[in-house]
Amino acid sequence: MVTVDLASIYTPHSGQAQIHSHPAKMKVLKVGRRWGKSRAALFDLLKTYVESLDVAVDSNLVPPFHAWIVGPSFPQCRQVWNEIISFLPSDLIQPGGIRQDEMMVYLKGTEKRPWGLIEIKSAHNPDSLQTAGVDYLWITEAQDVADRAFEKCLPILRSPGRISKSLFEGIPALWSDHWFERVYRSIESGLVPDAMCYTAESFDNPFLTDDDRDAIFSDRAVIPEAAWNRMYRAIFDENAGYFRNIAACLAGDLIKEPIIGATYVAGLDLGRKVDASVLTILDARDRKIVQHIAWDAGESWPRQREGVLKHAQFWDLKRIVVDATGMGGDMFSQELMEAGLPVEPFVIKENNRQWLLDTLAIAMERETVHFPDIPPLLRQLRAFQYNKLPGGSVKYAAPIGEHDDEVFALALGLTACEEAISAFSTPRLHKQRKRYVLTQEEADSGINTSGHRILAERRARYAADRLERAGII
Repeated sequence: MVTVDLASIYTPHSGQAQIHSHPAKMKVLKVGRRWGKSRAALFDLLKTYVESLDVAVDSNLVPPFHAWIVGPSFPQCRQVWNEIISFLPSDLIQPGGIRQDEMMVYLKGTEKRPWGLIEIKSAHNPDSLQTAGVDYLWITEAQDVADRAFEKCLPILRSPGRISKSLFEGIPALWSDHWFERVYRSIESGLVPDAMCYTAESFDNPFLTDDDRDAIFSDRAVIPEAAWNRMYRAIFDENAGYFRNIAACLAGDLIKEPIIGATYVAGLDLGRKVDASVLTILDARDRKIVQHIAWDAGESWPRQREGVLKHAQFWDLKRIVVDATGMGGDMFSQELMEAGLPVEPFVIKENNRQWLLDTLAIAMERETVHFPDIPPLLRQLRAFQYNKLPGGSVKYAAPIGEHDDEVFALALGLTACEEAISAFSTPRLHKQRKRYVLTQEEADSGINTSGHRILAERRARYAADRLERAGII
């Protein structure tokens, strides 16, 4: 007979207790980091299992109790796995029931429900998210789980004979039509039966120490206010990602053919194993996307090369900045140059990657780059975010499961455009407007180029904003 006293190993704070006491089958938690959402989810799962042991199930139901924990990737699930190993009562685990390599735990049961199984799954490959059904579905870091993965998970809650409980937790997503935001709003509006939604700040966790709170406040010095509010105050803001002012940069439509007198340039991001290859064509003077071509990841490189040649000739491209990273990118660039195209290979490294991203981000803030409503581009721009690394540094990247090919194709193409005229620069006549072309070495080193200068201006503005918020200026 299995007897487990969860109260002896877990004392929830008031917010967590509210989650556990609510009878809803679907629970959605949009809460700040350090609030204790994974701990609450784990014990809500265990509470569901312990309560189910007194309910007889059909002998054909295998496993008799089945729980899935789905995260954006296995590395992002590591903390959840560590909590399972640390807090799962030993009286509940079958001998040899912890399968470390597979991230699976076999649970003891009763005569009515003989055993149970908890599995950790990665949403990185949505097609792998298939099973006969689950009694409990826990999606962790929901803001970084792609829509397609969620759509694969939802049907497994509808299997006959299953308890069909779910808990989705994370910080706010970065765009309003992300599934996590849509589900939260639907529950908030009363459109989803037998469901509850809950939001809270990190500071609502009474177990935080003074040092914990100081560490959270210190992050305001390294990330923008909107991003900090998203991470710790659970405030939804489409400007909380790395790229802001996206809506203001939307303009016009794609065009079918060149306009006489216009000069066209392009950025080409080459897909690897799972990314598409994207060719973004811009009007060099207006710094606006006029055409957008993408090849699926499975498309052969000879076919892609033919496509690039065709579009380069049709648009009479004057410059094509190509992602020449890796052996494949270098070979592809060489083949295009041998075909007579005005290719400028750009090897993306850690030091010049940031320069590329900052140059695009600043152009968007100043509204000196524009693009039509291109769904994959808008999705990737909105998804790009600040990720705090274990060492305390911040990296800017697409979340696991999302892509960045559209972002880098635009960023590369922007480097081929003429220098922008904006409110931050001295007005000049069009005929006087020329752009200094960066060498690969200059981009790598970040020396005194226009990109370096505007990046310095941006950092100075951020520093001034922080001092003003602190009441110093």
